[in-house]
Amino acid sequence: MDVVSAAALARSSMLGMHPAEARLRIWSYLIDYAVSLAALLPAGIGYVIFLVTGHYSTVPLVLSGVSALLLLVYLVVLLMMNSRKGSSPGKAAMRLRATRLDPFAAPGFGRILLASFVFLLSHLIPVIGPLLMLLSCLFDRDHHRSWLDKIAQTYVVDIRKGLDPTNSRALARTEYLLSRPDRDISEHLPSLGTSAEDDIYDDAAVPARPRSTAGIVGAQNSDWHSPAAPQTGTVRRAAFAFDDGSYLPVPESGLIGRAPQATEESGNELLVALKDPERLLSKTHLAFGCDGANAWIMDLGSSNGTQVTAASRAPRNAPPNVRLHLNDGDVVQIGSRTFRITFQETAK
Repeated sequence: MDVVSAAALARSSMLGMHPAEARLRIWSYLIDYAVSLAALLPAGIGYVIFLVTGHYSTVPLVLSGVSALLLLVYLVVLLMMNSRKGSSPGKAAMRLRATRLDPFAAPGFGRILLASFVFLLSHLIPVIGPLLMLLSCLFDRDHHRSWLDKIAQTYVVDIRKGLDPTNSRALARTEYLLSRPDRDISEHLPSLGTSAEDDIYDDAAVPARPRSTAGIVGAQNSDWHSPAAPQTGTVRRAAFAFDDGSYLPVPESGLIGRAPQATEESGNELLVALKDPERLLSKTHLAFGCDGANAWIMDLGSSNGTQVTAASRAPRNAPPNVRLHLNDGDVVQIGSRTFRITFQETAK
């Protein structure tokens, strides 16, 4: 094994990925083969008709053509599923995913095409060649990587027991946890639950607040106000559109969390408490506000971090205690909740 692969596999273990067991991989192969055999069923029926009648006719030829078309479509779908999602009918049934080793992402078309070509070449040795390729995962006792995996530089993981590498948000959150050497994350991967350093949430300890039907638990208002509008022209207003349909105009400053608490220095902060069934939010998770016509957020060293997703880009982790300005349409994830920033310009 080369140094790069060894380092990537070690990091995958730290991130909470669990190698797929050999028996699950074999079952996934059998399911994929079963689907391909189902595509050949019309040709089998045509062959039976040929044996009964003793001569070729239109029906067996049509059935053979249908089988050829179904098999071609299935092979294309199989190739696309493996390259884009690291999945296949068999892997989906066994809850397995294939990922690249560096970086952890979908395998890609080129890698899957190379592995498929090698697998086809193995058929030059009937039965034994393909069987060795499929059962070679038994030779790797630690990670159960087959020869085809090593050729394509991929890794098959069990997403029932560990992190799903195709879930970009969960992967970004886990990498955020690993980037914090001051925290012991061994007990939290891959569940990413609220850390032990956060006090146990006690409903009785939090003052009762009015709750909206949209899912925002409540907000404690002081004398906060919106940014001053320019004297002429248009006014640019920012708002957060939450995943449950609630809508929050952005004030000068505010705090979001499971049960946010204002500091002594802050006087005009809007406190927004959110419901979080998965308990991934910290008590005071995020600061936000308006700086002129721009909206900003700042992660307050939360346990599970804050991820920002811009249009057509992968999620990125917001650095703690640093203001990050948002663009129209950016999606912010905090814990299991998300909100989108929107801007509107209206005439004064």
